[in-house]
Amino acid sequence: MREQNKTALMKAAELLARREQSSKNLRQKLLSKKYSEVETDAAIKTLQERNYLNDEETCARQFEILYSEEKFSVRQICMKLIQRGFDSSFVKNLIPADSDSHDKKVAEKILEKKIRAINFDELDAKEILKTKSKLYQNLAAKGFNSEVISAAMENFLLTEK
Repeated sequence: MREQNKTALMKAAELLARREQSSKNLRQKLLSKKYSEVETDAAIKTLQERNYLNDEETCARQFEILYSEEKFSVRQICMKLIQRGFDSSFVKNLIPADSDSHDKKVAEKILEKKIRAINFDELDAKEILKTKSKLYQNLAAKGFNSEVISAAMENFLLTEK
């Protein structure tokens, strides 16, 4: 039996009040709560008509928030939004022209945090190469491309040693 016999529309509104989400994500949540497809689709359509649910506005807003936090690469931001149920073509259209400079700045911030813990004076040449390789792999795993990683590492590692 559903929670206190709430309709799909009531449950959807409750979920949206907690957190913005995509239509796709909201649909999956309602279906997992055992609402019928017809009732779920009707609830989503009603919310869209009343402008409580707008994937494009929500996606653009979430992209801007993640982008301005300067914690993630643009590729990582896109993947997060796609995982949240937003259309990949729309997400990719949100990428600004200055994304490379943004990525370089973010990569440098990440490197700065990682490098603080490393004392390069105590490392021999082989350990330094191994450490640089690990830093490179860490940034690559976070969605940075090789050009951005190389530029960021050049700025930091040349000044470090």
